[in-house]
Amino acid sequence: MLVLKIVLEVATTTLSENLNLEFFQKMVSLLRENISQNATKSALNVLIEVCPRGRNRMKIIEANAVFELIELELGKPEKNITELIFNLLAQLCSCVDGRFQFLRHAGAIAIVSKRILRVSPATDDRGVHILTSICKFSARKEVLLEMLKVGAVTKLCMVTQADCGKYLKEKATEILRLHCNIWNKSPCIQVYLLTRYQR
Repeated sequence: MLVLKIVLEVATTTLSENLNLEFFQKMVSLLRENISQNATKSALNVLIEVCPRGRNRMKIIEANAVFELIELELGKPEKNITELIFNLLAQLCSCVDGRFQFLRHAGAIAIVSKRILRVSPATDDRGVHILTSICKFSARKEVLLEMLKVGAVTKLCMVTQADCGKYLKEKATEILRLHCNIWNKSPCIQVYLLTRYQR
């Protein structure tokens, strides 16, 4: 895995764009088997490296990576693995099939919201990015109500008040404003609105 990671870092664009589905299925099976921390980290780094190229994002999704990434995160991995998982999930959730798979997992929204403000600034950034993608492009009423139920809305309110980057607070504020008509009966939203627009 370490050698493969190095090879792909220096590979030509043509090579990395023409990886087949079987390659991604093998990478995802390594995540599922969780042989060692190093193997898992290397597999995640490989997927992150090749994800933006060609049709790789769709192949990674087709290999069922979204489900396995969430399952891996539910196992409470170490901090740098969580950062890699969130990085890859954010990329996969930027397309419709990735969001569809993300929302099919019962623990997806809950685990993302739980990790925000608990792991690292990098995880906060990617976690809010994931929730932004869901809220902008896949915001069915049941999804928005689930976000309220599992604490994602409360966490977004906390981000607006936390000691984090201005851009992150603005992203969280954007999501809250976008769906405040659905969430306005939540106590945390009422507190957020009161403190946000205090004179």
